[in-house]
Amino acid sequence: MLKIKKLYTEPSIIEPISFENGLNFILGVEDETSNKTNGVGKSLSIEFINFVLMKRKSNSRVSLVPSSILPKETSICLDLEIDGEEYTIKRSIEKAEEPFLIFDDRVTTFSKAEDLTAFLGEKMFAHAEGQYPSFRIMMGPLIRDERSEFKSIVGCYDTNERASDDYSPHLYLLGLSVDIYRSIKAAIIQIDDLTRDIKKIKENVLLLRQKDIQDARSDLNELDSEVAEIERSIDALENVSGYEFIKGDIIELEDSLESLRREKALLGQQLTRTKLITSERPLDNEEVSEFYAQISARLGELIKHDLDQVFEFKKKIDEYQNQLIREQRDTLLSKISGLNDQIGELDRQYTSKLEVLDQQGALKNLKQTYAAFQTKADEASQLRAFIGRCEELEAQKQIARSNKESELLRLQSNIIEARKTLESFERTILDIHEYVQGNRKASFEIKQTSKKQVVEIVMRIDDDGSHSVEREKVFIYDLALLLNEDTRKRHPGILIHDNIFDVDQDTLLKSLRYLTDRAKFDVGQQYILTLNADRLDDVTKRALAPHVRAEFTKQHRFLKAKYQEQR
Repeated sequence: MLKIKKLYTEPSIIEPISFENGLNFILGVEDETSNKTNGVGKSLSIEFINFVLMKRKSNSRVSLVPSSILPKETSICLDLEIDGEEYTIKRSIEKAEEPFLIFDDRVTTFSKAEDLTAFLGEKMFAHAEGQYPSFRIMMGPLIRDERSEFKSIVGCYDTNERASDDYSPHLYLLGLSVDIYRSIKAAIIQIDDLTRDIKKIKENVLLLRQKDIQDARSDLNELDSEVAEIERSIDALENVSGYEFIKGDIIELEDSLESLRREKALLGQQLTRTKLITSERPLDNEEVSEFYAQISARLGELIKHDLDQVFEFKKKIDEYQNQLIREQRDTLLSKISGLNDQIGELDRQYTSKLEVLDQQGALKNLKQTYAAFQTKADEASQLRAFIGRCEELEAQKQIARSNKESELLRLQSNIIEARKTLESFERTILDIHEYVQGNRKASFEIKQTSKKQVVEIVMRIDDDGSHSVEREKVFIYDLALLLNEDTRKRHPGILIHDNIFDVDQDTLLKSLRYLTDRAKFDVGQQYILTLNADRLDDVTKRALAPHVRAEFTKQHRFLKAKYQEQR
């Protein structure tokens, strides 16, 4: 049982709020300066409580308050009681990951927020049988975020967070097995992971063989056959008498032949680029005359050349260039001839060596044969590994599916075993619904499903589906969990709703009247609710008055000054 006793800060920047057993209202009230009741700090006071109860700093509106209004080093403090033991938690924005816990006058500083969260969970569920939700997951449906908009009985977080629904706190409160639920969720995650891995393997096989994995299986058989054939050829070679003596010679000859042929190809390319100058370039006498006339006009008698001398000079240059080209071609031809001789001699030696091995042309190149063998063997090995791994993952996936189906059957049996609790819980829902809505046109059902959420909670109330009626559905469901004679045994005993009653006036007043006139809270149970008082009639205000713990107005806010959140 968790009971909140007092909310305050050190140093004091807010008026402390003390809470009692049963109903606790925090009201937004009109004053002489304004008839507005929004934006006075009701929601922020709930956010302070949630922050001290280890809500993640990054998700908390407390961290958005300017430091000029809420200094980062300010400790937000909460006095609370868990199963009769009194604790004080202190947490600042500056050191949000290092909260303080005071118990029996001893101060414990936690190095991680998760450690305090785990501690609180152990204390709160000290008497729980089997697995139970974590402390923060349990707090989700017990301190519903106003920004969840109360759209769903399961979705209890800010809609912008896109948090996945967790059914474990609901199952726990309804007396169903959290163990089975988590086992099914684990199987679903495993199936998803295996499916992802299988898909990657299939993509790799498609990239390797340009075929899907089923067709690639026949490729593996063909590769194995090719590898075996090459291996038989190599074995035949290695069994030839004298093989070890000439193996190195053959590979060395292959390397030499490859090098010489590469060099010969390069020289051949150079030879094709050495062409003789076979014709003189014709010159236009008139153009040359004009050119020399221009030079003569500029330089006078310094430059005088006869055109015949120019042609003679060019001819001598061409002859000189042709002479150089001939010499270069002769040199290249000589080198190519020498390489041909070397290649011819090496070819004769190579043929002679292969004849010793008596392979009759079955292996054209010893080095290439080894390379082909290695390539084929590697490809076959890789493909075999892909196919083998895929088969292994498929088998694991089938086992995971079987486990999931088996656990779903266990969950179904668990739901049947909890039938009495579920029927009792539905009666509580019907009682509240009859008081507020005037009829018993409501129902509640929980069932297992093969979908990813594992279970489905189906609750219907009269005319549900609209925004306001869905909020009323959440109110009835949460309150029933707190008050029902069976579910209250496992309930932590606290429920906080922030501005849940965005409903029609009649539904609002009847819901509040149910709380003050009909609801029976156990000792230590608390329901904390924020409201705008401008929607209350005088009778309801008088009924609520003994349970009001704080009132905030535009002049008297939860935090003293008006501010804009820093995002």
